[in-house]
Amino acid sequence: MVHRNRIIEYLDERLAVDQFQDYGPNGLQVEGKEKINTAVTAVSASLELFEKAADLNADLIIVHHGILWDRDERVIKNNFKRRLKTLFEHEISLLAYHLPLDKHPDIGNNAIAAKQLGITNLEELGTVGLAGHIDLSIEELTKKIKQVFQVNPLIFSYGPDQIKKIGFCSGGAAKDLTLAIKAGLDAFITGEASEPAMHLAKEENIHFIAAGHYATERFGIQALGKELERKFNITVHFIDIPNPV
Repeated sequence: MVHRNRIIEYLDERLAVDQFQDYGPNGLQVEGKEKINTAVTAVSASLELFEKAADLNADLIIVHHGILWDRDERVIKNNFKRRLKTLFEHEISLLAYHLPLDKHPDIGNNAIAAKQLGITNLEELGTVGLAGHIDLSIEELTKKIKQVFQVNPLIFSYGPDQIKKIGFCSGGAAKDLTLAIKAGLDAFITGEASEPAMHLAKEENIHFIAAGHYATERFGIQALGKELERKFNITVHFIDIPNPV
């Protein structure tokens, strides 16, 4: 058993949340009970997740995508009301770490994915993305992506036959394709495609690959949960609620 605030303080420092201007608050989003025995990690907040966490008698939920976003209206109703009601009834705290969990050099989505893909000599690409070196054909890279992310990626294959320079940014970073082009990369991987991506990739002779927003953002939250389990001697369950997007 550990006090909730110890976990919050540890994660806020570990993920350097004060260094990010994000689209919503990182850290504590809903306060529940103080003492934590069991925690749940997941990619995205949802009513289904909260109900499954309650079934596991979880005291704490930690997600990558929380329930508070700057773009949302400030009226508590409908699904937002049902989500909060579930958390309140079971006194479950909710923590969310968005961009800090994408960027972290050890347990971040991008760092872990780059390692799994075999990308080396890493440098920053945009706000949280990475660029580096690889030596694969597009067919070999496609096979590797399927193995790592367990998806059938969407590929606009307009780059060179052999890929030497590659970029990666988890989630919805199709806009960073322009950064990849400026950096002279042969391929760029992200989670979701945008409508302009196909023509831009074709005209600039670069491979664009969308491997799934959800699929590219599972690594960080899983690594974070395992770290908390070791450090605080609590039980942590990862709840996988697959999303094809």
